[in-house]
Amino acid sequence: STPPTGSPTKGPSDVVTTYVPGDLTVSCDKTLEGGPNLTLSTGLACRLLSTRGQRIQFDNGAQSSVNMHTRPDGATVIPDYSDGGWFYMSNAERGNNNGLVGAFKFNSTGHLLDYQRYLQTNRNCGGGRTPWNTWISCEENTDAGNCHEVDPNTGFTQQVRVTDKGGNYESFAYDDQDTTAPGNTRYFVTEDSSDGALIRYTPTANAYTAESNYTILNTTGGTHEFLILVPDALDPDAGNFSWTADRADGESNAGQIFPNTEGIDCHNRILSFVSKNRQKLFTLDLRHGTYIRSSTVSGMFDMEPDQLGRIMGDGEVLYFAEDGDGTCDIHGRDSTKKYFTIVQGDDSQSETTGLAFSPDGKFFYAAFQTDANVFAFWRTDGLPFNGVVADTRYHTVR
Repeated sequence: STPPTGSPTKGPSDVVTTYVPGDLTVSCDKTLEGGPNLTLSTGLACRLLSTRGQRIQFDNGAQSSVNMHTRPDGATVIPDYSDGGWFYMSNAERGNNNGLVGAFKFNSTGHLLDYQRYLQTNRNCGGGRTPWNTWISCEENTDAGNCHEVDPNTGFTQQVRVTDKGGNYESFAYDDQDTTAPGNTRYFVTEDSSDGALIRYTPTANAYTAESNYTILNTTGGTHEFLILVPDALDPDAGNFSWTADRADGESNAGQIFPNTEGIDCHNRILSFVSKNRQKLFTLDLRHGTYIRSSTVSGMFDMEPDQLGRIMGDGEVLYFAEDGDGTCDIHGRDSTKKYFTIVQGDDSQSETTGLAFSPDGKFFYAAFQTDANVFAFWRTDGLPFNGVVADTRYHTVR
């Protein structure tokens, strides 16, 4: 099956909707191409874009000048301002200064045209997109990791100040509706350590005075605060939260309640993050200072939750990658708070990573890390992933 080449020719009301998330019926066998055998939800198709140790083949007949980077991890999509296309930004979780960011260049119809590399760092794990559309790539490198900014539209890179010291950093998000902060924005970073504090970074007002957005996360004088959760005495799955300038207190609180945080997401002042080892999703209401905790264990989603991705539309869906010793899949949780499996890794023991959506919502990208297999998925009815669905097959939350 080939990717769609543009918008559907009929209006949404005329399209026969075929996508049924959670109804695993479609085979996507890429074993002959060096990829895994997957089972997809009804109404999906897939394409293998890369394999470990091989050049990346472009849709114009050319190929990359270097092999696909190994151990692809956290990712996002950045718009390409030159032609209406986009870049899929994929970390490489490798040490010995072999960490990097690989940028897959797609045109506006989803065809792959180029691949470039940025940075020379260590164990680039997760990250997140900034409000001005650059990629923050975080190093999960014990006590020496930092976060770096990459702009694929200009080639600009720099280390940023969103963390207060070296660490085992994972993912990045922002809240751009905080009227008490300079620029109305605060930034958050998770850390995959047994006592990894969740950081809230607030740049100084001076950071927003320069003409370039590159100064915002790299101007001295910003503040770092750390999350404190206070469970309710009668309900351990709910409570209040605050922020402290004392890192030791933040680390102690994380160790007790939310160790090894990984994926993080913020939308409309709701901050969501996962504690991998506890298999819990924490949802913070930034307006009211309250939070709830819920399990991510559900049906086939029985490994450790890793990265998060979100797409908005007729039904808001939070997507989860999965890490563990068994078969890892890609799962979703919609506004009903029920879970379903989008893609099942039938014969892959690899961690799933790199969840991201194209700007038009029509392509969904994800990676199976071990063999550096990056996939593109799309709906065969031509609709975006945030469009209506024919049905949803849920599994039961334990």
